[in-house]
Formats: sequence, structure tokens, C-alpha cells
Amino acid sequence: MRNDDVNPDHRGTETEFERDKLMWVRLRLDIGWRHLCCGFFGSLVPGGRQAAQRKLETLWSEGRSDALAALSVRSGFDLLLQALDLPEGSEVLFSAVTLADMPRIAEAHGFVPVPVDVCGSDFHIDIKSLRQAVTPKSRLLVVAHLFGARPDMQDVLELAREHNLFVVEDCAQAFSDWRWRGNEQADVSLFSFGAIKTATSLGGALCRVSGPDLLARMADIQSQQPVQAAGSLPLKFCKFAFLKAISTKMVFGWIASLGKRFGKSVDDILGGLTRGFSEDGLLHQLRHQPKAGLLRMLRHRLKTYDSRRVNRRIANAQRIITKLCLETSHPELLDSRHTFWLFPFCTDRAPELISHLRSHGFDSTQRGSMEVVPPPPDRRELICSMATERLSRTVFLPCYPEMTNEAIDSMCELILTFTADATGQRRQATAAIVP
Repeated sequence: MRNDDVNPDHRGTETEFERDKLMWVRLRLDIGWRHLCCGFFGSLVPGGRQAAQRKLETLWSEGRSDALAALSVRSGFDLLLQALDLPEGSEVLFSAVTLADMPRIAEAHGFVPVPVDVCGSDFHIDIKSLRQAVTPKSRLLVVAHLFGARPDMQDVLELAREHNLFVVEDCAQAFSDWRWRGNEQADVSLFSFGAIKTATSLGGALCRVSGPDLLARMADIQSQQPVQAAGSLPLKFCKFAFLKAISTKMVFGWIASLGKRFGKSVDDILGGLTRGFSEDGLLHQLRHQPKAGLLRMLRHRLKTYDSRRVNRRIANAQRIITKLCLETSHPELLDSRHTFWLFPFCTDRAPELISHLRSHGFDSTQRGSMEVVPPPPDRRELICSMATERLSRTVFLPCYPEMTNEAIDSMCELILTFTADATGQRRQATAAIVP
């Protein structure tokens, strides 16, 4: 059969398949092969858990004795809620956009999650919305620093103190250097080193707790929990070694193309490989002490992490800002503290842009595991319209250190062309309906 005789639809699919062979995946594991091998073999060494935890917490606290190592940020949050022992029905205020499991944990404790709307490209808390959300039942405020942003907290902290709110910083996506441990005025700051986070150790979290008595209660509760299953850690290192191997441009492009043929999107593939906890029996999964191997690995990562990787990520983001001329429309992106775990780009045609970029070898996504917290049934006035609108219009672009200047420029050119075409189409549509 000659090529001209091939079914046109099939020929188009093959062309798409060929294009997808090379793809810049949205995130790469922030860990090298040497650290993966070190972690794997270290996970096979038995014993020494208490000593490993003590050394890690001493390093993190820098002698201040305010640190607690936990299995995950969600585990640390669960420990905090147990230790605080708040009255049932207490309200826990959340930044409206957050990991869905966080309000689920609050609900599991008998508390009421209440959303606080967010605004701007850094998804910072809207003060007016915070004032509206607070009631006499409000006890906690959980502020999530998303996608590498670190918004100014002063107004939020002042309002929290005014209403006697306990302030928790969720810094899972904001870690950049082990010497920054959150805002010192916050009561608790939570940092994640899970699989896709900066300086990953494939798990583990560090909590900075300002109150010694509260810290002691959290540590005591954790000490009574079972330790991670013996074989779980070596298997995790093997799993993520595989994920690292397939995250190269060519291999991931082949997998993405193969997934299309079986009706699987890139989100389906990555979500299945990187998901940490399932919804069923969530608290049971969270209530475990981290194994010695994980604690040793996390300490090693903190001591040896090359901060130049974050600097390169920031440089890539600044290049995107300049190429797309976002300095005026997205001023929050100019904050020098922003480390761009992902790059948020706002567009009116998010699904179409994602499809356009993927067809040219640039993986991007929208919300991922982030959700907008719904209001309590009796407080419908707290529906977070700004958060919903912002999240629906935001596309998260890759900007990790391995991306070259040429790749960044190519991605930006695709976005500019797409935006110009979309603007032209809107003008034509408007002209067609104007008499």
C-alpha cells in the first residue's frame, strides 16, 4: 500500500504520535540517581529510628527545639488537630484553594472547614473575605502557600491575632532552602518532602511548632503510632526510580502517546504514579511514624541540597515573565520570594492552551490535586468565586531547572501565537454580530 492510500484520520494520528515522542513533562523529580541509590540502600538498614529523628529535628530547628518530623504534611496536620483538642464543631478556616485532603482531615475530627477566598497570581488570601468568614466558632486559619509563592502575611496575621485564631502555614509547595522555616509569627509551619516536591526525599515532612507544650503533645501522640511497614520504603524508591527513568523527554513522550491510544491522559498517568494516599481510610494511612530510612534520607537531602536548582527554576520563570510581558498584568510573580514550583499562567481558554502546548511537546495542566473548598451548607455566601475563576483560568507551565532557554522561548512563542489567534477569533466573532 502506498502512503497516499493510508486513511487520512490514521495519518493524522501518526503525525501527532511522532510529535509527542519528545515532551517536556510538567514536573521532574527533584532528586538525582545518586540520592535515589543512597536512599534505597539506606532504607534496608534496620534500627536507629529514634536517633535518626532526633538528628533530623536538631538540624531543622537549629538548636531551637521547635521541630517535629512526620510521615507527611497531612500526618503533621492530623497530629496538630489531635493535640489541640478543640471543641467539636469548631471552624477551621482554609485558603480556598488547597489540597483536598486537608479539609477532609478537619471534617474527620468533627470540625467544620470554612473557605476563605483568594486572589492574584500567587493565590493569596483576600482580607475582606477573611473578615467575612470569621465567626465566634473559628479556631484555626490554615494558609496554603501555593506553587512556590510566599505572599506577605502581615495583614493576615494581624487579623488572625485580632480574632484569636491559631495560624497554620501549609508550606508544602514553598520550600526552597532549609534555612527558611516559615513565618516566625505563625503558630505552626508545615513543610513537605513528598515525591514531587522540591528537595524530595520521596516522603516525610517537617513541622515547626512555636509552642513547646503543643510540640510535646504532638510528639507524644506520634510516639504511640505504628511505624511505617517494613517493606514500603524500598518499594517506594524502586517505584520512583522507574518514574524518574520515564520522565525524560523521549520516554515520557512515548508513554503519553501510548496512553492516548488507550484513552489515558497525561494527568491519568502521572496521578496514578505519584498519588500518596487514597481517600478510603485516610486517617489510618496518615497515623504512622516515619521509618529510620526515610528520616536519614530527609536529613541527607537537607544537608546536601543544591540551591542552584531553585535559582535556575526562578531564572526560567523570570524568562517566561519577560517573554510573555507579564510584569504589569501579574505583579505578584515579581515577588523575589517566589520560587516557582510551577509557573501559573492565566488564560480564558485554558483547556485549549493545554491541548495546544501538549501537541507541541510541552506538558501542562490545570488544578492537579488542588480543589476549591466548598462553604458549609448554611453559609452559601462564602462561595469562593475569585478562587474558582482564578483556578479555572490558570494553566501551570513547566519551568524546572532541566529546561533550556531554547525550550522556554519555544514554549512562550507557542503561547503568544495561541493568544494572538484567540484574540483575532474573538474580534472576528464580535464583528460578525455587530450590525
